[in-house]
Amino acid sequence: MTVVQNGDVSIFFIDEGVGDPVLMIHGHTLDHRAFDDVVAALGGRRLRTIRPDLRGHGKSGVPPSGYHWSHHAADMAAVLRAAGVPRATVVGFSLGGGVALELALERPDLVRGLVLVDAVLPDRPFEPEFMANLKEVARTIRSEGLRAAMRGPWAQSPLFAPSLAKPGVREKLETILEDFPGAEYVARERDRVERDWTVPGRLGEIAAPAAVLVGTEDMPGFREFSREIAAGIPGARLETIPGCGHLTPLEAPEIVADAILSIVEAESGRDGGSTGGDHG
Repeated sequence: MTVVQNGDVSIFFIDEGVGDPVLMIHGHTLDHRAFDDVVAALGGRRLRTIRPDLRGHGKSGVPPSGYHWSHHAADMAAVLRAAGVPRATVVGFSLGGGVALELALERPDLVRGLVLVDAVLPDRPFEPEFMANLKEVARTIRSEGLRAAMRGPWAQSPLFAPSLAKPGVREKLETILEDFPGAEYVARERDRVERDWTVPGRLGEIAAPAAVLVGTEDMPGFREFSREIAAGIPGARLETIPGCGHLTPLEAPEIVADAILSIVEAESGRDGGSTGGDHG
């Protein structure tokens, strides 16, 4: 367990194993534990897994502002720098998928490959049903407090509904949600980073091998994000996971692990082997 300082924000991360480095970026309101089952499914494979908590999540710092994609991407670059990793396979789940895309465009030198799981596509709007749920979460935080919002409208979000029917998923999700600090919901200037480009407009610039995974039962808007991402990144592979909702790393960790291994192998074939950066 390690903490790196990026400006005025401390970023917590877990660094385990020896081998090809894999940076795993979790989703909104979650933390590094979202990938516990994926790491277990990877088993004894020669991989080094680096799992940070995004700012405003888990054990990382909770600044009063600075939650744009660019801020998260800069934090991830700081994590890799602190870990002594020059390049990594980057796995992004949900919000983390958007962060991974931002990192691949702002710092392509750091990204060997991408595994994007039920990813958000930055600069594209969410569908109305999901936006309504997010607004209800924010309203509940203001009127009843964070814990009431996490246990109420967020845990009951249409985003999670198909996933929660799976054995053990509800318990894992609720355990992580209990530790969400919630600072992002009261943050100031969250989206005021000026830039003259959008992620969808630059997907074609991403040269790293990419696998895009999405559950067949995920919300339609997220399925559309995945289709657009896979169509936009040259050579990207789109894999739909039958019966899975949005929480694919919790529902089907073995499938996510297989996708990671396939991208690591593709990278090794392109550049002649491991990037180093072993730990331990």
